[in-house]
Amino acid sequence: MASGISGSTIKSWFQYRCERKTRYEIMDPEDLAAVPVVKDAREESWAILGIEFEDRVVSRLAKKTGVLQPNVPKEGLPECMALGFLKGLGSAEYAAQVNLRPRQTDRVLGPGSDLRLRHSFADLIRRDMSGPQPVFTVIDIKATRSARPFHKTQVAYYVRLLRAVLDEIGAVGKVADHGEIWHIAEGSDATGSDHDVDRFLLAPYLRQVEDFCLNTLPVVASKVVAAGKDETFFHVYFKCEQCAYLPHCEQWVSPARPPERRDISAVAGLSHEAKRTLTGVGIRTVASLADASPGIAKMDGAGWSLSRRAETLINRAKALREGAIGRGIDPHSFLMPPRADVALYLLADNDPVDDGLTTLGYAYVEGGEAREIIEVLPTSDRQAEADALVRIFAAVVSDLQAVDARNEATEAAGGQGLHAHIFLYEPSEAISLQNAVARHLKDPRVRGGLLNMVRLFPPEEIVPEPEFRGMQHLPATAVRSVMEQLFAMPVTVSYDLRQVSQAIAQAHPEVSAYRPESGFERPFSALLSLEVSRALRENRKGHPGAAEIRADVSTRLAALRGVTDWLRGQHEARLAAGEGPMLRLNKKPFRLQESFDPLDAGDLDHLRAFELLENRAGMLDTLIRLAQPKATRRDSGRAMGPLTLIDISKRARVVQIRLAVRRGEAQDADLAPGGYGIVASDGEPDLILDPRLWRDLACDLCSPRPGDSPGEIRINVFRPTFEAPLFQEVVRRAGQDGWWLDQTFVDLNADKADAFLTFLGAGLAA
Repeated sequence: MASGISGSTIKSWFQYRCERKTRYEIMDPEDLAAVPVVKDAREESWAILGIEFEDRVVSRLAKKTGVLQPNVPKEGLPECMALGFLKGLGSAEYAAQVNLRPRQTDRVLGPGSDLRLRHSFADLIRRDMSGPQPVFTVIDIKATRSARPFHKTQVAYYVRLLRAVLDEIGAVGKVADHGEIWHIAEGSDATGSDHDVDRFLLAPYLRQVEDFCLNTLPVVASKVVAAGKDETFFHVYFKCEQCAYLPHCEQWVSPARPPERRDISAVAGLSHEAKRTLTGVGIRTVASLADASPGIAKMDGAGWSLSRRAETLINRAKALREGAIGRGIDPHSFLMPPRADVALYLLADNDPVDDGLTTLGYAYVEGGEAREIIEVLPTSDRQAEADALVRIFAAVVSDLQAVDARNEATEAAGGQGLHAHIFLYEPSEAISLQNAVARHLKDPRVRGGLLNMVRLFPPEEIVPEPEFRGMQHLPATAVRSVMEQLFAMPVTVSYDLRQVSQAIAQAHPEVSAYRPESGFERPFSALLSLEVSRALRENRKGHPGAAEIRADVSTRLAALRGVTDWLRGQHEARLAAGEGPMLRLNKKPFRLQESFDPLDAGDLDHLRAFELLENRAGMLDTLIRLAQPKATRRDSGRAMGPLTLIDISKRARVVQIRLAVRRGEAQDADLAPGGYGIVASDGEPDLILDPRLWRDLACDLCSPRPGDSPGEIRINVFRPTFEAPLFQEVVRRAGQDGWWLDQTFVDLNADKADAFLTFLGAGLAA
């Protein structure tokens, strides 16, 4: 079976680490068709975009300096011109599309390899003739915002080929010790030719490529792929969306297959490492994983993912086997409130090529009232993006101001105000919004809006408003995180709004599900695909336009509302059944804090807003982490536990508590002696979610003493803190084996910055 390798094969391996994809790519098309292997032969828009961007960059370069270019781009630079360039002939500084294909493969693939080298075209090679011998630099051009490690391994492979070619032709010259990636410039877009240069040392990437070529590639190439037999390892997950072989692999995880024959890749959240471990012990299907014991987490060879998530994966496999929604391992979540009289839903789609928003949606729901605003951005124009942000967030702020005014009047009359909360589905949508705001801080409208954003996050320490302290103002929820905590869904992707909402609607037809129209469905996400956003930006015919995209956003907002309503319904049902509360984010009626007047804001107010917003963002991130279950916090390295109490010794000023760490449970935590913000508790979120209590739970992690046994740690607690009622409650609740240490949020600069800005303000006023 003739096989071949190219630069794309190298990039693909280090991008996906997929044995099956790599094996298929080095096979000849005729052999694949004989299996048969289903392949999507359509040229993806991102590939077309990359070629067009490269052409513009090279054309612009050619206007400034000498560039040898091929007459027929797909055929590469003619061999005679390429060899002359490498031998130092001519005056051109650059050569484009040089076919690096040495006749002898030993130096590239190792001795004895029966693989052949396919055409590998280096985008650019720069020749520096200023020294005693030519120095060649390999350059790759990518229509991306940044250079990724797998891009750099591709350059390293080209360098490996170039060195072999130089040796073969006896050229006097050497290859530079660095390579370059030219990518879309900051502030530019993919339709232009502006580029930034990422210059990097080649040595570490050359070692990776050498190891792959000499050790990994022969193993992959030896795997038998024939009719009725396929020995390659594969795993279907979100990165597979851009793979041409996805239609072939999808059939193994299809819901049409019975659980006894459905590959375990169908289980949401399963990693490559975990699948390889499970298949090694004979657990290959959804049914076999559903029948497995949680003890698989302790078996030899279980990696980090499997050892920490075995019970969750088993529950999800059971949900798939039974085709029904099951309960997760966590009985409650502190990330979402049980009540929202006023619900504000946000949605954002981001185009990673233009690094900008494609859509922005907002829906306001109160009782029977529901209205929405949807912005679709058909261009990458930054001013249009700023205008869309202002229109959407002006509506959000206006609605919250109205709720605040009503609550003020209601509270003055002794009534109960309205609870308001913001919902998104994906955490990535919040990140897209945050990045969009950051891009437009020069816009005075956006800067002024920061003041209103700060008013959603009332500061405890800086603003002397006790009634706004506490976490009742945690303003937003990423619904996906709540779903993953509380339920095992019969879906292959737990973060896909389409799959999750349809699974809920299957059991509860009254719930509005996201059912995308033709052209919008994606296998792993409900967010707008790159294919759709690029077609919109490039005004391609036969693809969804702005009107269709607006309708799709509206449908997703309705589905998000349906999922959140269903979650609250499940909460009420559990209470009615006599169970504990499921949604435990305790919020009070919504009020804005009044420390800033957005209508009379000066430069110092904006600076204070920046400082406070950064402080609140850090606090919010910490609270979201602390709201996670104990095991999740521990696995992220920001907590230690469960710890066993050894003894407590009281001294004049401090109380020292010795604790023992269970081997493998907490020893890798990122908590260091002398660190700030460490608190001791029984690990339950209801205790550590209130920042007002952190000072009363504070402890110092001590450095190990000579003679301390492995796994033994010491903490010091200020004696008045230890003897106070709250810490005594911790001692009672933690008992002998339930102690936990968590990292909280500490901002040492916020008070100082606020005091300095206040001082400056007083000086200006004088």
